[in-house]
Amino acid sequence: MTQDTKPLIPSLSPEDDLDLPPPSYDHALASSSSSSPPDVGSSTAQPVEERTIPQHLLHLFSGPPNAEPPIGRDYVPPQQIQRIAWNQKGEDIESWDPKLSDPNAMYDFIRAQAMVPPTVKIRCRGQHMETLERDQTVIENGIETSKKRGDTYYVTDFNFTINLSDLIDHPSNNNHIHLRTIQSDRAVYRGTHTSRYGASYAPDHAHNPHAQGGYQSLDAEMEYGVTDVGRKPSGAELADHIAWDDCRGKKGIPGWVRMQSVPEFWETRVRSKLPTVAASQEDLEIARAGMDDRPSLKEWCKSYCRDHGIFKEFWVHKGVYGWELENVQTAIKTAILSTGYQSNCLTITTHVTPLAIVIRPDNVFSRAINHGFIYFLSWITLIWPLIWILKRAFPRFLGAPWNVTYVNYALKCYPPLPSTFPNESISQAQDRLPGLYKLHPELPENPTLQYGPKGVHYLLGRKEGEWFREWEERIRMGVRMRFQGELQGGSEGERDAGAGLDGY
Repeated sequence: MTQDTKPLIPSLSPEDDLDLPPPSYDHALASSSSSSPPDVGSSTAQPVEERTIPQHLLHLFSGPPNAEPPIGRDYVPPQQIQRIAWNQKGEDIESWDPKLSDPNAMYDFIRAQAMVPPTVKIRCRGQHMETLERDQTVIENGIETSKKRGDTYYVTDFNFTINLSDLIDHPSNNNHIHLRTIQSDRAVYRGTHTSRYGASYAPDHAHNPHAQGGYQSLDAEMEYGVTDVGRKPSGAELADHIAWDDCRGKKGIPGWVRMQSVPEFWETRVRSKLPTVAASQEDLEIARAGMDDRPSLKEWCKSYCRDHGIFKEFWVHKGVYGWELENVQTAIKTAILSTGYQSNCLTITTHVTPLAIVIRPDNVFSRAINHGFIYFLSWITLIWPLIWILKRAFPRFLGAPWNVTYVNYALKCYPPLPSTFPNESISQAQDRLPGLYKLHPELPENPTLQYGPKGVHYLLGRKEGEWFREWEERIRMGVRMRFQGELQGGSEGERDAGAGLDGY
């Protein structure tokens, strides 16, 4: 499918280039040539190369403005961090280690865990329903169950997974890993039991001692720290945030991209349901949001360690971006249906494991309430509902969740080529690639080059269309063979089920 592109503005002369502003991730503009255009009548005149950046990929050329400094994959954590005990429970990694009460140890532990990519799998399952003609024992969802005559049960036709983990596992390159903290214009749990903005974006004048009535001017924003808690979102704002998270998840847009910068998203929203604030106040809040986009994980770790809550929890959420997963799932479904398979119980899902890292205080109450059997008993004896009420009544004493840190892994992104510049052409970049490998062995072999905000960028990962073309026929074979397990290998298909995917 042909994607819309936006031509970049070519420079007129070397002197004009000196007056151009430095490249910015706020713009998709870069000059087309560092030299002046050749004379039309010259025999050596060369056509001016058109420099374009696909607009639907702009968010893949840059990282979050408040990302933590990256560390190498060969990074060896300090001995103190290596001795921290943790275990994986379900889809989360949990730790009650007392060493994490030190904010420096907690900071290093989170960074070390962020460098370990999660397992990413696509699961395809097809089932149909049957009615028994006699009493018998059947296997339903892998469990033997006794059924009587006339009962219905689900029969699994196929149930296979495809592992995508190798697409985010680049041992010598970590440009696709982004550890970041939440911006102040996002409503999340900030050591609270209700979603809150950051105080530098939307102060809570009813509970904030710095408030003096009305919205503060930008000159007074330094009174609010990066971890200070602001007001609650309105119902309309909360609905917008939920819709935006759903939209960007389907489109593969990373979480640090603000919904205000994606016009296509607002086309699906009812204008009457937008936040009812004055335009000047809205602009002021957006300006505030840009003032604290800086690394602040250490500040959050310090704030969490200062909290003496018994049941406090610090969450580090993991996720992937870069692929339009909704389109990938649609293409897989089309390939499955092309085999002639028909069922109303066809599901295609994407699973990321682990989904989060959870740090809890080392006390008997926190450990007990997160133990499965004790948690069940607390419900039977009505102890947990009482604790739930008390946690919200006395959050400073009993603690609350902190959902302020995220790790994002790109299935596909475009980091800038080392030493590139805005006027560099792809042919120039290709000429110097052999020399770059000696200084930058992390670069992929024969990378796909693309013009970007900083000059020439390279593809890290794979395009979803290229991946699907490789696995298309393998998916059909798994359906025909009623395969259950993990599919291996893949070969280029002959049909066009993935014609709408990037790179197909």
